[in-house]
Amino acid sequence: MSKSSKDTLFHIETATENDWPWIVQGQVEIVWVRLGRERQREVNRQAIEEHVAQQVARLRKEEGFPNEVFVARTEDGALAGFVWVAKDYNDSTGQLEGLLLNQYVAEPYRSQGLGRRLMETAEEWARQQGLPRISLSVGAHNTLGQRLYESLGYQVETLRMTKKLDAQEPEFPLAND
Repeated sequence: MSKSSKDTLFHIETATENDWPWIVQGQVEIVWVRLGRERQREVNRQAIEEHVAQQVARLRKEEGFPNEVFVARTEDGALAGFVWVAKDYNDSTGQLEGLLLNQYVAEPYRSQGLGRRLMETAEEWARQQGLPRISLSVGAHNTLGQRLYESLGYQVETLRMTKKLDAQEPEFPLAND
């Protein structure tokens, strides 16, 4: 008798160097989905992939930026999700707190409680660091993520809003011109 995907057991552990290409691709998917359909039409996906890879490399090397990535693996070792958490100073208060850089669950493993387990792992890491709070940002279109975070006790503290201007060219190329 074969197991259904709902019966998958996950093991959460610290990411290894070999996990990073997969983590970067997850980061790209997060950014791409966060943009929404209208913005996706304006931006070149390859430029997003390059930007994310550069950003990840910078964050991994940044001195004085303690952070940790935890990956979830299935029983057979397949990567199913990750959570990336760091110590950082709150932009508004200047207090040191936990910062959820990103959390990702691969499509076949969604709606199985893995996102919640990854968040609990991030929160435990922050507690072990002696941090009094943890914060995160979530895409406006990510209602599933918003519901998860709210169910875990997260509350809206600030909202980031943007407006499209008829201005100069952005730093990275727009969609296929």
